[in-house]
Formats: sequence, C-alpha cells, structure tokens
Amino acid sequence: MEEPRVTIRRVTAVLLVTSVVLILPGTIGIGASVPFAVGLGLAALALAAVRETLATVPTVLGYDLGQYAPHLWLSPLLALGAVVVFPDATSVELQSLGGVAGLVAMVNYFLTPAYSVVYALASRIARGIGG
Repeated sequence: MEEPRVTIRRVTAVLLVTSVVLILPGTIGIGASVPFAVGLGLAALALAAVRETLATVPTVLGYDLGQYAPHLWLSPLLALGAVVVFPDATSVELQSLGGVAGLVAMVNYFLTPAYSVVYALASRIARGIGG
C-alpha cells in the first residue's frame, strides 16, 4: 500500500514545484515569452540530466527526498506547457497559473485517503474475481 502513496506524493511535489516555477518569475514581473520558455526547457533538460544524482538526496524530517527529487524535471516541463498554451500570459496570469498548479497539488494531497480507499476496494474486488 506504500507505493500508491509515494506516487501521490511525487505528483504533489511536482505540482508544487511547478507552482513555484510559475509564481516566482511572475512575482518579479516576468511574463510568458520565448526566452522564458527556452529557460524552462533548459531547466527541464538540466534536471533530467542529473536525475540519478538527485536520487541520492538525503532524508529530511523523515521524508526520503530521493524518492521525489528525480521527478522534479517534470516541473519546469509542466510550466513550459503552461507557457506554450498561454503564450501571451502576463506576469500576473503566470502567477495565477502557478496558483492553479498549487491548488491541484493540494487537492491531490488531501484526496490521498480517498485514493487509498478506492485502491483497497479495487484490490479486494480483483482478488475476489481472480480467485
């Protein structure tokens, strides 16, 4: 039962970092632009290139960050997707998109118990059907 929770935490972490990646530039006045999109793409490539190294990040406050860090390259990639979909977004709109990403992350996090119930029910049904 631990693996689905780890996956949920990974999705939450990626979305929260995506939120930060969109909100911080918006806060300093950077809107959607080609240079910003290129920077996001380069950040995604750089993080993807060091995924294995990120897997060795230590445990902090009981959380094995090495389980989550290798997937953080997806955050600038998702932010890039937002910039591509909304190429004329102002800095305030980028902040709003980041807020939406953060909201989705927190909804995902708070629905973890519901996911666990659905997973447990599906497992029981599958065991009942299978044997």
